[in-house]
Amino acid sequence: SVRAVLRRQTQSVDQQPSTLIVGDLTINLARRRISRNSQEIHLTPTEYKLLYELAMNRGRVLLHGELLSRIWGPEYRDQVDYLWTYVRYLRNKIEIDPAQPRYIMSQPGVGYVFAAD
Repeated sequence: SVRAVLRRQTQSVDQQPSTLIVGDLTINLARRRISRNSQEIHLTPTEYKLLYELAMNRGRVLLHGELLSRIWGPEYRDQVDYLWTYVRYLRNKIEIDPAQPRYIMSQPGVGYVFAAD
């Protein structure tokens, strides 16, 4: 029934954490604030959307096309350079050493996975 679907949707929304803590990175989903070692990190809306998608699916490989569709829209499914560019921006802001990422890991030719712990 429609009520059952709505109830399940409400439950799943309520079960989302308001804050994710992974290593020294804190993502406050309720306030859209990111910090590392209590130092706030400013993200653009697009960077935040990318981080949000990765973090909410942590431990799971998100395909390039999947991320592009969710963040930029289905018409951008094949624009992998957009994704590479924004992953680089994000790594430069959240990683201690962007060349040796601890949070956003590449799965070459496939997609990205956000650290699970």
